[in-house]
Amino acid sequence: MTSEERSARSHLIVRTLESLPELADARVVMAFASLPDEADLYDLWRRLVQDGKTLVFPVLVGDVGRMDAHTVKDISADLKPGRFGLPEPHNGAPVDPRTIDFIFIPAVAYDGSGHRLGRGGGYYDRFLAGRAPAAFRCGVAFECQVLEHVPVKEHDCAVDALVTENLLRRFAEGANCSSRSR
Repeated sequence: MTSEERSARSHLIVRTLESLPELADARVVMAFASLPDEADLYDLWRRLVQDGKTLVFPVLVGDVGRMDAHTVKDISADLKPGRFGLPEPHNGAPVDPRTIDFIFIPAVAYDGSGHRLGRGGGYYDRFLAGRAPAAFRCGVAFECQVLEHVPVKEHDCAVDALVTENLLRRFAEGANCSSRSR
C-alpha cells in the first residue's frame, strides 16, 4: 500500500482503538514501535502519555527470546534502535510485566480466531504466557493481514481483540495460552 493509504488506514485503526473501554481503563499500556509494514500508531502513543498513562515498550534481552518492558515518556527522544534495529526505550525504567493492563500486539498476520503469526522469535508468546498473563491483548493489523488460518502451536497465545481499519473483532479470553489468569 502507498504511504497515503497506510496513513489513512492507520487513522481508522486509531479511532477504533481509542474507543476501547479496556484501553480507557488501563493504567499501564504496552505499545510497540511500528515497522514500515505495520499500522502507524505513534500519535496514539503520544496521546496515551498526555492522558497520564504509563506507556511501556518492549526491550529484547539476551539470546533466549526474553522481552522486558521499559517506560517511555517522550516517544521521539526515548526510542532508539536496539536489537534487530527495532526502536526500543533507552532511558526508561523497567516495569514489572504483571502491572501491565493492556498490550498492543503486532503481527505479520492474524486469523479469524485471534491467532497470530509473528516474526518467528516467540518473544510475545513467552512474554504473554509467563510474564504478563493478565493483560488485555489487543492485536493490531491491516485487514489485508487477516487470513483464514495461520499456523498455531500449543505455546502460541491468541489475542482478546483484533483491530483493523475495517473491524473490531473480539475473541474468547485465554485461547491457546496455558498460564492465562484473567
